Amino acid sequence: MGNHAAPAAADIVIPVRNGYPRTRALLESIYRYTLHPFHLYVIDNNSSDETRDLGRIYSRNITVVSTREHRGWAAVLNQGIGLGSNPHVALLNPLVEVSTRWLERLTAFLESHPRIGAVVPLSSNRNDRQFVDRVRQGSAPEIPRFFSEDLHERNAILEYHFSSVGILVDGHLDLSCAVLRRRAFDQTGPFGDLRGISRIYSEYCTRLRKAGYVLGVALDTYIHRHEADGIAETMETLDKAGEPAVRRGVPKSAQGTYI
Repeated sequence: MGNHAAPAAADIVIPVRNGYPRTRALLESIYRYTLHPFHLYVIDNNSSDETRDLGRIYSRNITVVSTREHRGWAAVLNQGIGLGSNPHVALLNPLVEVSTRWLERLTAFLESHPRIGAVVPLSSNRNDRQFVDRVRQGSAPEIPRFFSEDLHERNAILEYHFSSVGILVDGHLDLSCAVLRRRAFDQTGPFGDLRGISRIYSEYCTRLRKAGYVLGVALDTYIHRHEADGIAETMETLDKAGEPAVRRGVPKSAQGTYI
């Protein structure tokens, strides 16, 4: 019999403020679709809804921490990451919807080369650098066009065509759903307390590159990101108390290199 090492566990960090329905739906999908070993860290940023009760609803591999005051997006991210010690760190925004084996796929590409510091999936969000149509147009024309809106069908198609395949990209990525090496995070340092979630992510991508790491997009993984709608606080006001997030433009194409 061959010896197969167990996959390295991941700490999944979810910052949230007043997004109980969407956060609970995300937790249910994580428990259902994640085979990779993990521990959840939900950082409740002084919510006024039922978010504070999540620790009483769920008990398996989860830590829920509620802050006493409204803090910025970077602060709660750093707090959640600091609570864990596993070699991989997954960042998830409650607006994200994941599918089968999402974490396994992202981690597989991350581990394909030691200098990859962060990996993101293809996304449904048109504002993201990793928006699937933008990546198809700019770097990976082999990505098939979808004839179904079903998240799980899209992932099955991508896994069939691109199992454990991704591209390395220049520029910045949206880290609303991302897996980082803890070693890279420790070397790069915590997220900076900037105004605007996009700026926080962009500045961090820049620092990862300066530390000698590269960024990747996994072509076999696709996530759906919902509009903020009724829980805009999840992204907008969680960014910084009293200051709405500032959106920044993204390039029209994602130039990349297959790996």
